[in-house]
Amino acid sequence: MSKETIQTEWKPKSSLLLITIAVMLATFVEVLNTSIANVALKTIAGSFSISNDESLWIVTLFLIASSILLPTTDWCCSVIGRKKFLLFCISLFGISAFICGIAPNFEIMLIGRIFQGLGGGCLLPLSQAILLESYPKSEHGKANAIFGFGVTVAPILGPIIGGWLTTNYSWNWVFFISLPFCIAAFIMVMLYIEDPPYLKIVGLHKIDYIGLLLLIVWISSFQVMVDNGQKNGWFDSAYIQKLGITSLISFILLVWWELKIKNPLLDLKIFKNWNYAFGTFILTVVFGICYGSIAILPMFLQSLLGYDAFLSGLAAGPMGVGSFLGIITTGILATKVDLRKQSMAGILIISIGCFMFSSLNLNIAITNVILPNIIVGFGMTFAIVPTTTLLYSNILKQQMTNASSLQNLVKNVGCAVGTSSVGFLVSRYSQIHQTYLVDNMTMLNPVFEEKFNMIIASFMQMGNDIVTAQLKAGVQLYNLLLQQSVLSAYMSAYKIYAIVIFIIFPLVFILKKVEYK
Repeated sequence: MSKETIQTEWKPKSSLLLITIAVMLATFVEVLNTSIANVALKTIAGSFSISNDESLWIVTLFLIASSILLPTTDWCCSVIGRKKFLLFCISLFGISAFICGIAPNFEIMLIGRIFQGLGGGCLLPLSQAILLESYPKSEHGKANAIFGFGVTVAPILGPIIGGWLTTNYSWNWVFFISLPFCIAAFIMVMLYIEDPPYLKIVGLHKIDYIGLLLLIVWISSFQVMVDNGQKNGWFDSAYIQKLGITSLISFILLVWWELKIKNPLLDLKIFKNWNYAFGTFILTVVFGICYGSIAILPMFLQSLLGYDAFLSGLAAGPMGVGSFLGIITTGILATKVDLRKQSMAGILIISIGCFMFSSLNLNIAITNVILPNIIVGFGMTFAIVPTTTLLYSNILKQQMTNASSLQNLVKNVGCAVGTSSVGFLVSRYSQIHQTYLVDNMTMLNPVFEEKFNMIIASFMQMGNDIVTAQLKAGVQLYNLLLQQSVLSAYMSAYKIYAIVIFIIFPLVFILKKVEYK
């Protein structure tokens, strides 16, 4: 009996509902941890008497470790079996989270985050592969909708939950919150997940060590570069230049080596699959823009409107409502409307939401961010779910774990770029807008002259002499200049996101249509 026949006939013994709950618990808790600790970094820094810059390593090392083990997922599954490896990853993730929660010093915290990242990195591709293999091909839209809901809503809820736990309890609970999810996921995977017959366990065998080494160098240098680029002035800094050169060279060598050897760590030949290649690119850009949007809103609310960590995280909550509505809609339309049309509609909706964000000002109430948040959240799932279904439409089940690992690795790179782009765009555009605004701050401008004299008069009414009033008026106008330039920078960043996401709109036409039998 051929492998294709076995794949067609095999069905899991457990119900799809129980399988879905089991793997989505693991997926949700891993993605939640990519953002839940961010709002607690200042508190953790104070607890360990370290600088805020040093506390960023808590996030950086987790992201590096998560990406490093991703490409080894297929190899690890072939050594001990996918179910056993999934159980190992859940256990490692949970134990490491507990260690982070009780860490007596910063060094133990970092070690715990590294192992937490190693355990969590493989949870996404394993969960996605199990879902797509368990569901019949005609229901892949539903499976991807469920998976997409987890990976889009979890990072939105992360800052909300993290801010609430840090404010009302302590930063330790940011890590302890993972334990019940891990315990529940472990028990359900143990009871309801099984390895399909076409996944063979061959025991310990040779791995592509050179490819793994090049991957570690590339991911590490790239992630450190994007996390530290803004505060070091990007490529004006020799440190960032070295990281960039190291990242570029190691990436080129990695691609060359993986295409050269017989049994590569990364099976890059899968990119010959038309839908997989273009679908991965589209999905990477969408995730990068979405993660950038998730990161930029709390920064805007905290820096300009004075929101605390919890309220700024809560402001992103409606995005989760939009994602939920998008999941319901894509589930209904999965087999009724061409997936390419759904994906294009989602991309267009994200672009519209970003343009709406670009019109915000300093006089808004929190209600003014609800509608664009819902629109962006709806567009996220409406773009991600059908694109994911198209991406895996021609992938054999035996290739699913490798394909999912590689796709999630590329997606992580996009998310890192999207998140780091926030600081870069705001910093650069603040300088640009400040230059433009300064040109108008001259007594030759009648509007500025009138405003300046009004402020001087108000200070003189408070009892200041003319010289003091002029000085205070100048300071007030300069602070207003800085505030308006930063505001304009945030708005420009949203416009850039809207334009970038709209540019990939035509690429969806390239994807081949999925026919359901």
